[in-house]
Amino acid sequence: MHVRDLILPEDKVFFSLFAQMTETIAEAAATLNEITHEIPLGTEKAQKVHQLEHKGDDITRHIYEKLNESLITPLEPEEISRLAPVMDDVLDRIDRVTQQICTYGLTEQNDRLREFSYMILLASTEITDAFKELPDVKKYQKIKDRANEINRLYNRAIEFQSQAILEIFKSKDLLLIIKLKDIYEGLGLVMEKCNDVGHALNDIILNHS
Repeated sequence: MHVRDLILPEDKVFFSLFAQMTETIAEAAATLNEITHEIPLGTEKAQKVHQLEHKGDDITRHIYEKLNESLITPLEPEEISRLAPVMDDVLDRIDRVTQQICTYGLTEQNDRLREFSYMILLASTEITDAFKELPDVKKYQKIKDRANEINRLYNRAIEFQSQAILEIFKSKDLLLIIKLKDIYEGLGLVMEKCNDVGHALNDIILNHS
């Protein structure tokens, strides 16, 4: 953790930690996107995602530690307690599906995987931008817009997942069907967790508007 986090006022500490978490999510999403564009190469990047997931665990733990120590917080303690785990869940799911992609030994490029991972990358960008606005109560409408865009991407991803799964059943390669179905469902779960972040942000907006 950065030294500056130890000397900033309480509100700045939490927003700094949230910023670190969103940056970690964005980096993990970008790495996942790179991997899907480099199949069958790039599997060594799975370790980078795994390290980012551990970094996210450390940040989440530090958020809870600061929450227990703080008498005054910029958001309600329950709101901080809700935001921290849902962001950590995004990283957990990115890590899990990355490990699936890299251990299943896919040998051919897959446009569906690339498109799906790009949607995750877009969702991570919306999460990052939403949290940049969080310290300023006057920008809550902008946060709501980001949350709505995450929800739109999630709905699009669920439709995309259904289409992708239907498509793979046209294959005669049973093992490939099993692998890709598992991966598509894993990518769908990443988007579900991104959507949970959006819901948490929307609820915070309602509480403070």
